[in-house]
Amino acid sequence: MAPALSDLVRRVRESRFPLQTADAQDGRALQRDIDDQLTDYLLPRVSDTDAPLLVVVGGSTGAGKSTLVNSIIGSEVSNPGVLRPTTRWPVLVHNPEDREYFTSDRILPTLRRVVRAETDLEQPQVRLVAHEGVPRGLALLDSPDIDSVLESNRTLARQLLAAADLWLFVTTAARYADAVPWELLKTSVERGTTVAMVLDRVPPQANREVRHHLSGLLSDSGLGSAPIFTIPELELTDGLLPDAAVFPVRSWILNLGMNATARDRVISRTLTGALAAVPAKVRELADIVSGQEDAHQRLHAVVDEEFGRSAADLAESLADGRVLRGEVLARWQDFVGTGQFFRGLEPTVARVRDRITAAVTGKRDAAEPLEQAIESSVALLIREQTVRAVAETAERWQAYPEGAALVDERPAMATLPPQFDAEVGRMVADWSSGVNDLVREVGQSKRAKARILSFGVNGVGAVLMLAVFAGTGGLTGAEAGIAGGTAVVAGKLLDTIFGDQVTRDLAQTAREQLVERARAVLERHRAPFDQALADTEVPPRQAGVLRGAGDRLEETL
Repeated sequence: MAPALSDLVRRVRESRFPLQTADAQDGRALQRDIDDQLTDYLLPRVSDTDAPLLVVVGGSTGAGKSTLVNSIIGSEVSNPGVLRPTTRWPVLVHNPEDREYFTSDRILPTLRRVVRAETDLEQPQVRLVAHEGVPRGLALLDSPDIDSVLESNRTLARQLLAAADLWLFVTTAARYADAVPWELLKTSVERGTTVAMVLDRVPPQANREVRHHLSGLLSDSGLGSAPIFTIPELELTDGLLPDAAVFPVRSWILNLGMNATARDRVISRTLTGALAAVPAKVRELADIVSGQEDAHQRLHAVVDEEFGRSAADLAESLADGRVLRGEVLARWQDFVGTGQFFRGLEPTVARVRDRITAAVTGKRDAAEPLEQAIESSVALLIREQTVRAVAETAERWQAYPEGAALVDERPAMATLPPQFDAEVGRMVADWSSGVNDLVREVGQSKRAKARILSFGVNGVGAVLMLAVFAGTGGLTGAEAGIAGGTAVVAGKLLDTIFGDQVTRDLAQTAREQLVERARAVLERHRAPFDQALADTEVPPRQAGVLRGAGDRLEETL
């Protein structure tokens, strides 16, 4: 069984909750709870059933836990007082001959062992006190308040409960029905921990009524067999309860150390119950872990969907004529020399070529306004799709708790950076320059070179860019008709320079280069989302591994 428990400890500790899902906090708490139960109790107890029985004395603030421990031992081993919290770190009292069981990290491995009360209180610790008043085979642990004003005390008190063979719960006649104690008593039932109750400061006239009521509450909570000890409200003698008042609980506790049969019965009951409770808790933890896996995949799918959609829409918009609108068409008309160009267009390539040639001969920069208009139109389309991808991804992430937390932690990823437009402008200008390089590279024949020279490299490059965006699917009405005529003219002109097939190849190459560059822009602004997912990566199959480890333990029971 010990190997199965050791494997389960490792699997539980390997579980990760990097995403702020709705149940992530519950998952982390459950992980700690299982780890504490396995590490502080089950593993050491299974490995050594002869180790002393550990009685954890716990309860509410001011219930008199330290006074009770001192009174059971017969001397002040734990410091009581009026200031709260009195017990910040636990005090473990054991027989001197049992020292070896507690000086090691067999139990409570996260707490440093100290022997002096004045030791630095900022370091998590357990103070060991060897005392002959405790029989061999028994140890008493005075724990911090379960409802302490310090969260660290409350957390530690729960951890110590997980380490107990027996929980001696101390409360008062005025506070025995408080909610916090009953929450922990319920936990003891779930874990199978043996519980005994000490009802302190009970007014004599209320003893029967209070005891009867408490007994009913215990029975309703599944703790009907828990012994109840009552201590009347008495004056202390040298800080200790009178012997007569503490005798019933003292004799019962100390007998557990001296009576091997009674001791073994308590250990067996708690161990059996604790082991039986673990598999269900592991399955619950695995379900929460599975939710982490699902959440991570869900966020990843959102990024893929939104940036994939924008990439596809962008590629389509760069080929369906949407670039050829407004300013681009106006600059094209200026480029060919007249705003009335398309009204009187004659379908002869020679006439078209002559009119364009007349417009650009001797004017090397005649194509520049057209190039700039095309570049601006392309940059606008890239901006629209990038803004859409980033905004839609952030908005969809914020619909989930885990996504909203990531966006809140990294607000910059939900917007475009200030330098975005400049970045895209440089990219499109580089592409435009590359188109002119393609014109130079391909137009090496004498015939093509002569015509390119007559039109100007920039002029032919501008016409080639128009051919890249030749579709009209994104336009309607008059713009669609003008753009369609532009595409026909641009295509025929290029055919006279390069030939039909070369023109198509050039347009395809230029389009592919632009789409590749545009997608690279999208990818750069997808990167913050991908980095957020990488930073919160959920180990694969951790839920399945957890369930498997829990099943293997269950098979050994």
